[in-house]
Amino acid sequence: MPLWHFIRRWPWMALAGLTALQTAFTFSTRALWFSDEVRYADAYSGLLHGHWLVLNLNGMAYPDKPPLYFWLLRALDAVTGMHDPAVFFLGTALSGLFVLYAVLLWAKALRLPDEAGPLACLALLSTLFFAGLLHYMRMDLLFAALIIASQAAFCLAFSPGDEDRRGRLAALAMLLAALATLTKGPLGLLFPVVTTLLYLAWRGRAREFFRKEMLLGLFVLLAVVFSWIAAAYFAEGPRFLYHIFYEQIFLRATHTFHHAESWYFYCVAFPPCWLPWTLAPLALPVGRLFTGTYWRGLLAGRKTSSPEADARVWLWISAISGLALLSLLSGKVVIYLLPQLAPLALLLALGVRDASLPWHRLWTAAGLLFLALAAVVTLGGRFLPAEMAAPLAADGSLPGAHTVAAGFAACGLGLLLLRRKDARVVLTALTVLTALWVQPAAQTLAPALDSIMSPKPQAMVLKAYATQGYTPLSYDIYSGIYSYYLDAPIQEIAGLDALDKILTERDTVLVIKKKHWDAWTTRPANTVKVFEQWLAGQPYYVAISRKDGGVPAMHNLPPAP
Repeated sequence: MPLWHFIRRWPWMALAGLTALQTAFTFSTRALWFSDEVRYADAYSGLLHGHWLVLNLNGMAYPDKPPLYFWLLRALDAVTGMHDPAVFFLGTALSGLFVLYAVLLWAKALRLPDEAGPLACLALLSTLFFAGLLHYMRMDLLFAALIIASQAAFCLAFSPGDEDRRGRLAALAMLLAALATLTKGPLGLLFPVVTTLLYLAWRGRAREFFRKEMLLGLFVLLAVVFSWIAAAYFAEGPRFLYHIFYEQIFLRATHTFHHAESWYFYCVAFPPCWLPWTLAPLALPVGRLFTGTYWRGLLAGRKTSSPEADARVWLWISAISGLALLSLLSGKVVIYLLPQLAPLALLLALGVRDASLPWHRLWTAAGLLFLALAAVVTLGGRFLPAEMAAPLAADGSLPGAHTVAAGFAACGLGLLLLRRKDARVVLTALTVLTALWVQPAAQTLAPALDSIMSPKPQAMVLKAYATQGYTPLSYDIYSGIYSYYLDAPIQEIAGLDALDKILTERDTVLVIKKKHWDAWTTRPANTVKVFEQWLAGQPYYVAISRKDGGVPAMHNLPPAP
């Protein structure tokens, strides 16, 4: 297949083109969604107003996220002239490309065959989860890219024959881990370090990690991370460090205040994230995992070394230890699984090179999965709750759903038609076909979902009333949800007593969840609901109230967004 030969010969250029195939013309197609996108957008807006060292959210210091990702967005803004919000999606697409490039580097560091890296990248690009994340504004793709690159550097540092370069390579690995930490937090350090220690322990070489040549890497890590921490301390004071180390790190790991899930959460969440490759066991000899012979041989050979055996051990340790580490944390979110897709993609790439395995079973099952997805998307609007379906279309249909379904169907039919072909041909074709559902999903379906996914409509109502002299308020809603589209901080209230007091002092426009509205027994009679939106699984109201007790003039309502 000519395209595969081009990908194999020029992987860096080919992967840039394939990423562009999935992301081109999608940077300005929809509004920002609840809840992280609008919050990160507000943090970026604060950076543009001078808060570049310590991020701000809704006018207050924001200790949840370090600033590196936002610095990248600002650099892209300056270089390309593409301003927010479009630059957010450019940053996402570029970060996804960085993940693919990091996988190429990791494959090279593991001394895998030349085609393994490109095959793994094709597997990632055709994964439903990864393809979707290329269109969602978060720092997780950059975070994953730096973690993968750090693991690649550690692989080189501890490869046989590289002892004389170990100090410099370990310093590079620690630098990349430090940058990952400044992107999203300490998991950026834990993932590569834990994987490396476990691999060395498996090989009986754990002491090598604690030799003097590793001191340079430790110095680099401390210099990078604690330089920012020290700067943040002088900028915000000791209270900010308390928020970082106690609330954001310790409590989230041990007793999080949100996203708390059971230890087995990722066992349930992971299989959908790895589709369609979750079906790979259909083509693999998994039965031998249940034999004592296999495990005795694995233990007996743990100190024998060969490039591919070392690579497989490293990749399995990376995937399993990362999943175990995430499961130990109190706070759990599906997107945290992203770094674990890379080692599995490389393992899949090694597996599909074995033509003796019945890979046609995988292609057939994946093809049927895509056809099922086509049917679900076509009929999905009929099964939505009425409150969600009504804003989308009068008949409850999903705009663009048929085009997206056609793309899924094309993927399914392509897999079925090519099921007897070489895996390289199949993965190349599927990666190209993936754009047939990704592009309409990003350009047609996603914008239609703004009415139930984006807080922009509520923010526009708040903004319209703010120009008339009303004070915008939000009650018991995530901080920073409205301030980006409002173009100003919004006063956020947590208690009904405080809310009642403010309503007697000012003319207000309030956004509140329906459940709180219904439970608000002291609600003033002159508080009038003017807008309703179903958002993120529940209805929200926007209401106005006058401090003099008069009923607000309804003829001054702004047009519905």
